Amino acid sequence: MWLKLGKISPEKLLELVFPYQGKNRKEVIYNASLGRDCGVVDCDEDLIALTCDPITGTSTHIGSFAVHVVANDLICAGADPVGLLISIVLPTNSDENQIQSIMKDVDLTSKKIGIAVLGGHTEISDVVNHTLIHCFGIGRIKRNNIPDVEKVQPGDSIIITKGAGIEGTAILANLYYEQLSTQFGQSFVQKAQDFIALLSVVPEGKLALKHSPHCLHDATEGGLLGALWEVCAGQNLGFIVKELSVPLHPETKTICDFFQIDPLKLISSGTLIIFTPHPDPLLENLQKESIPAFQIGTITDLKDKILVHANGENEIIESCPQDELWRITEKSTDVTSF
Repeated sequence: MWLKLGKISPEKLLELVFPYQGKNRKEVIYNASLGRDCGVVDCDEDLIALTCDPITGTSTHIGSFAVHVVANDLICAGADPVGLLISIVLPTNSDENQIQSIMKDVDLTSKKIGIAVLGGHTEISDVVNHTLIHCFGIGRIKRNNIPDVEKVQPGDSIIITKGAGIEGTAILANLYYEQLSTQFGQSFVQKAQDFIALLSVVPEGKLALKHSPHCLHDATEGGLLGALWEVCAGQNLGFIVKELSVPLHPETKTICDFFQIDPLKLISSGTLIIFTPHPDPLLENLQKESIPAFQIGTITDLKDKILVHANGENEIIESCPQDELWRITEKSTDVTSF
């Protein structure tokens, strides 16, 4: 069976990937699971979180995206991001400037987050048509109050930071700069491109960890609804989310309306999802730190995953959605950045 573009569906992960996890070792506390993006290993004095991710959806600021994705996964595991390894594979028509530009982005973003570049690999290959970056991250976890998807419970409040569709807004504004500029003006598109500055969830993640949340999750492929679906499906839980409670930046709404896509299913690194039984103190502290945060719904003990639309109608999210970014790519004939 042919697979769709983008991240493999949860059903296929359960069938094709998760059954094959090597030897069971006593040092391994958490390994691969739906809604869990880091493995956690007990190394006597410390717990170590490990994660890896490719960047394939954009060629603009690809180094920054790579660093943010792994750092976000680490903080969601309760880890202080320590270091990363980065593998860069470029097509045969690449030049030195491209490599240096990627590494400058990696360096600048890593310094802002406070994570070290430990090493990696760089090569030119005729196997790829476009630049591929794969990043591996490592972080240190304190032993008490480790957040994890298995701790999510019915009654937990669902809080998100900043809004939905953040990363997708930045990517689309870069990929379709000319088309969007003609329609909405250059200053509008530039503001949307600047959403790359919102991609880190490390600051709000560090603050959230002080409140002992049950789980933290970064909304990547599949967007907000995809992330919620993954977390709940793995634990046989459901959710009720109110569409009107989910904040959207004006740029996100305008771009999604233009492309006729759903912002709640659009890739959204920069949106931290927090599952907590005690939302009020956390919301108060986030607001004190000028981090926009919103309570959008609740975890239920039913398996139904329900989105309450603005008109009051309920939509049951039957399966993890394919990211809207890939849906645009599949029907586009003029995009060369993927």
